[in-house]
Amino acid sequence: MARMKSWRGREISQAVAQNVAKALGKFGLRVEGHSKRELRRGHGVRYGTLRRSIHTAQPGYSWRGDDVKPGPGTPEMGGQIFVALVSGRRITIQVGSGLRYAMPVHQGHHSFDGYHYLTNGLEKAKPELAQDLAEYRLK
Repeated sequence: MARMKSWRGREISQAVAQNVAKALGKFGLRVEGHSKRELRRGHGVRYGTLRRSIHTAQPGYSWRGDDVKPGPGTPEMGGQIFVALVSGRRITIQVGSGLRYAMPVHQGHHSFDGYHYLTNGLEKAKPELAQDLAEYRLK
């Protein structure tokens, strides 16, 4: 009769959650990149401020602090990997912009339908999620 080793289910679950959080952090950068490429001259870009403002963040991030006036010299906010936040069984990362005019450009207003750059970026990045998860699988 085979002897059972000590149960490590909780440890394994925590290790899997941490690896998924790392993979989602990388996936957030992919969404960020695709979203930025959705904005181009004549399609939501005048100075590039909105494009440079798109970035990933953990839940609880204060987007309000990102608001700057449009202009060619605004800082690049993106390009940083954040490990997704693990809270119980939920693993979360955010991608967005804190500019005051970011959502009207995304969603539209009055007779303007919006560019939907964030949701389009997410849809374009979805096929790449499996690759990110595979990179961080337990060995």
